[in-house]
Amino acid sequence: MSSTLRLTIAGFIGLFLHGVIVAAPGAFLPQWTETFGGTVDIGGYYTVFLISSLAGLYLVSRYRQRHPLFAGAFAAIALGLVFAALSPHFLGIWLAAIPIGFGDGTLNLHCNSLVGELHAKRRILFLNWANATFGFGALSAPLLGVFLPWRIGLAVVAILAVVSIALAWQAPAAANFSPGRDRMPWRKASPFLLVIMLYAGLESAIGTWGGHYLRHLGWSDAWSGALLSLYWAGLTLGRLSLGGWVSQRPVNAIRYLLLGAAIVVGMTSAPIFAIFFALSAFFYGPTFATVFGLLQERCGHVALGYLFYASYIGKSSIPALFNGIESPTYLPYGFGFLALLLYLVSLKLP
Repeated sequence: MSSTLRLTIAGFIGLFLHGVIVAAPGAFLPQWTETFGGTVDIGGYYTVFLISSLAGLYLVSRYRQRHPLFAGAFAAIALGLVFAALSPHFLGIWLAAIPIGFGDGTLNLHCNSLVGELHAKRRILFLNWANATFGFGALSAPLLGVFLPWRIGLAVVAILAVVSIALAWQAPAAANFSPGRDRMPWRKASPFLLVIMLYAGLESAIGTWGGHYLRHLGWSDAWSGALLSLYWAGLTLGRLSLGGWVSQRPVNAIRYLLLGAAIVVGMTSAPIFAIFFALSAFFYGPTFATVFGLLQERCGHVALGYLFYASYIGKSSIPALFNGIESPTYLPYGFGFLALLLYLVSLKLP
């Protein structure tokens, strides 16, 4: 197996694991509640995970070397998952969020950046394929929660992380990056960062509040959950099927897709079109990978960490703004405004 193929597989698996890790707490929450009762503090878990993930991202975004940090990220995730699986108390799962979050933050940056470097001539196509594996991971976690006891489910994911250590071993240093010399090109990078912040915020807002709107319309919890699962599936399908087309003229293609998505999201304000949330995801699918690839190509490795900071800001702050919407009836108008703003900002992409 060539080193390019080996490291590409490592990048794909890393983003698959990222999807599993993000979706796992929700998938295993019912079993955790049954096992640990009132001691379950899922909010505390997410807080620790987020802080640890940002710490991992901060470290590796300023460090040129990937070896052995890339392989170490898989090891940290495996260690955290095994520790959580063996824990007799929920405090153990809470503490496991430290190595899991640190490893996840490291993987999220390096899996994307390494795939982009290994396939520079087809960067956007490969990045969309790689990020499609995130969707498969996010869709796999609920299946683990349904068919396996949570301890065994975590152990299975840990085994995959251990196997990936060998694939990620001796990963090359970040290309054309000198941490002490390179400076962030803010003027060139700012439009890309703003697009990602709004995109991540809209995606998180729909994931957080979309089900609330559907239940307000009379949908059952099962149907609301199914539609939100279709939203994740739509993102994945969009990345797989549109990646080749987007890679030909990426900036123009993203603008067309964001405009189409804004129209579709706007239509969800009519109850009969509520199911169009899933269709909008198909249009939004290539956004992250394409913007990442453009930023990597035009601004270099130094800008990539800031893209993830912008994503964290968007997904954590924008959904909170929807708390101010008094009636669920008006939620689609908030989604539509955000979708339109995202499209308008994309017109500023160079």
